[in-house]
Amino acid sequence: MTFIKSYFTKALFFLIIFSCVEPIEIENLSFDNLLVVEASITNQLKKHHVQLSRTFQLNDDSIKNETGATVTISNSNGTIYTFTEVSNGQYESSIAFQATNNNTYTLNITTKDGNTYSSTPETLTATSQINCLSTNIEASTDGLDGVAIYVESSSTNESAKYYRYTFEETYKITPPFWSDKELMVISNSFPYRVAVVEKTIENKNCYKTLNSTDILVAETASLEENSVIFPVNFMLDTNFKIAERYSILVKQFVITPSAYNYFNTLKRLSSSDNVFAQSQPGFISGNISSNNNENEKTIGFFQVSTVSEKRLFFNFADVFPDKTFEYPYDCDFAAPILYDSFSQSSPLVDLINRGSYTYYSENNLGQSALEGPYLMVPSVCGDCTVLGSNVKPEFWID
Repeated sequence: MTFIKSYFTKALFFLIIFSCVEPIEIENLSFDNLLVVEASITNQLKKHHVQLSRTFQLNDDSIKNETGATVTISNSNGTIYTFTEVSNGQYESSIAFQATNNNTYTLNITTKDGNTYSSTPETLTATSQINCLSTNIEASTDGLDGVAIYVESSSTNESAKYYRYTFEETYKITPPFWSDKELMVISNSFPYRVAVVEKTIENKNCYKTLNSTDILVAETASLEENSVIFPVNFMLDTNFKIAERYSILVKQFVITPSAYNYFNTLKRLSSSDNVFAQSQPGFISGNISSNNNENEKTIGFFQVSTVSEKRLFFNFADVFPDKTFEYPYDCDFAAPILYDSFSQSSPLVDLINRGSYTYYSENNLGQSALEGPYLMVPSVCGDCTVLGSNVKPEFWID
């Protein structure tokens, strides 16, 4: 739920303080130090997470995590699930559990300064399954070609009319000038010696995983049919993520009308164009409040949602069969000499030790500008671990 953080970096405390547009002095703004809560549980059996932080000012360059808090979720059957702080501000349930029907759930927080906060009791929402994910070639607002990814779902349950989406995208990285060999420095001093040896580390194929940050919400309450066709992502045909093979895991959360209103308002205000809009709504109220001070504002919404998920794979050639993808990095060769008799140094050994270049092949180009015995390329062009992980995800299908 990092979209909440990105919003607060620019807009939040303006919305709390101002109700009209006036010339302001940024350095003289007053500031409210408010608790920010990002919490949801679902019908999936797993360890759930709660993120606690504080609002921060424009000139701050990092998230202010709320550490040392006591976090629990209690249900109407008397069960209490405790959470442990696994990293600064990140709290994880001590055991795996899932939200069930015929139960209400309440989030309870006690900060290290003794202040307590609670959510309203929330029940598990109705179920709606994702039917499919699909791709469609479209033009951006600037008229540039790209691929849109749509989620389609429908439900016969009239209670399932409000949705929030998140996604996790993973893409494959294969550098264009990979070699199964590398150069090893045998001697760092005169007489300099290097050797071509077999690689011991896999760095031909790597993978990078990123989580969505935008607020993605949809509703069918205003439609005649309770079905959703919603664009969750759009990428230009020049986006490196789709250069080879791409996968996206989309999660669909059925949410309450109040949660929809909260996130939809947050979405509308998260654009910098809206920070000083003519109509300022003031504070965005969630379902979490202070137990100590009824006038204290708290940011966040505790969700109890059903979730459905589906994964899609595609190759660049699948969606753009008539195009080729150009590698977006400069891959000019270098071929430094092994030994400079004037300086008694080794440009080749220096280049190897810096790690910015990697071996590609023996130098058979015969160009005067490339005098050394081996062709070297920038590491980003021959070593995929510069851009991703060489550990293949368990879910990956080639």
